[in-house]
Amino acid sequence: MVVLSLSNLLYPTTTANAAPNPIEIISITESSSTSVEILFNSNLLKKQLSYYVINAAIELPVAAPQSNKTQNVVAIAPKSIKKVIKTKATGLITAEIKNLNPKAVYNFSISAKTNKGKMISSAPVEYSPLSNLMDVLSNLPADWGNPKPIQLPTPAPTTPPIAIPAFTLSSSTEARTVNTAATGFTINSTGGAIASFAINATAPGMSFNTTTGALTGTPNTVAAATNYTITATNASGSATQTFRLTVTAIVYTVGQAGPGGGTVFYVASTPFACGPTRAATCTYLEVAPNTWDGGTEDPIKLWSIDANKHIDVTAIPNEPAANNDISGLGVGLQNSIAIVNQGNDTTTAAGAARAYRGGTQSDWFLPATVELNLLCQWARNVTQSVSTPCLGGALNTGTGATGGFANTIYWSSVEHNPSDVRFQNFSNGEQSNQLGKNTSIRVRPIRAF
Repeated sequence: MVVLSLSNLLYPTTTANAAPNPIEIISITESSSTSVEILFNSNLLKKQLSYYVINAAIELPVAAPQSNKTQNVVAIAPKSIKKVIKTKATGLITAEIKNLNPKAVYNFSISAKTNKGKMISSAPVEYSPLSNLMDVLSNLPADWGNPKPIQLPTPAPTTPPIAIPAFTLSSSTEARTVNTAATGFTINSTGGAIASFAINATAPGMSFNTTTGALTGTPNTVAAATNYTITATNASGSATQTFRLTVTAIVYTVGQAGPGGGTVFYVASTPFACGPTRAATCTYLEVAPNTWDGGTEDPIKLWSIDANKHIDVTAIPNEPAANNDISGLGVGLQNSIAIVNQGNDTTTAAGAARAYRGGTQSDWFLPATVELNLLCQWARNVTQSVSTPCLGGALNTGTGATGGFANTIYWSSVEHNPSDVRFQNFSNGEQSNQLGKNTSIRVRPIRAF
């Protein structure tokens, strides 16, 4: 079959044979559509040579004209051509072959017969008449030789790499008192666009925004200076900055409004044990206003609905031996809880005090004797001391959170015995311990913090 190559297209009438052989076809040149001239070289000696034979093996036609019934054109020329050249000369020899089929492909070879009857053949060389090539070219597509430009795919746009994040904080340190809104900081990006933020921890009461990097809110827990690491991240990397926050306790003074909406009446020089089991520490005592029960003065309540039932309060730890009872500083809440747990409701002094929710605080209670004595000292405007009685001064009988005390006796949360309770007379500051539990006198709640 015809093999189209660049050499075929440029020089279709001449085919060279480069095979090493004593007999070699140099070229095949088309004389007409049905004849060719073959030029070959022979290195055989004259004394060895008898004659040359030209052989041609015919292939199927390379092109077949079409009709209503498609059919192959049968080759006209014989399937092989054998031409004997009667010459004994060596060197370049030219032979003409006629009556070729212009539609066929031939494999020509030259054979030589020696005097000894041996046949020596050249390598075959394929030949196709020029008309074959014309037929092939006539059947090529109309746009062959003028190909359409190759449409390369449009490359996807590439985005240059994002720079690594870099940023600064508008403020790197802040100090706030507990329960005071923090200012926080703002982010100033100086590098690549930041995709997200993270923080290693969040101060209690505050929140962190992973989109903006903002730390906002109100810290509600006292804490020493603490470092918080803010990390900014994008596809190329990350960067960090540190923010230091200190949360200090609020320093109250006597007479200042307390967190429960009352008035701070005592500031301890050193923190004292407090809380339901006295496992916490407190520094301040706060008193409710005289309108705490909804009226215009302190209400009058029974101490207990059971006049002879002893309250069960665990011995108070860490108290000096002289005060190892239920009357010391910071024990009023523990006493009041024990009294309420005996079934005493809001018709009783401790039950009403525990039910008060001034400033949304739930830790109001009926004061113990030491706490009641400190309240009396404040109400009478005398020097406060846990070890001295409330003597002297003048009772503050004003209204509201700064006073409004009745010139009479008030309950403590401390029993004297199963039927009697300790109380304090705000008119003269004296304390006594012989008042029955079924007696009704004034009540004023306090809280420790």
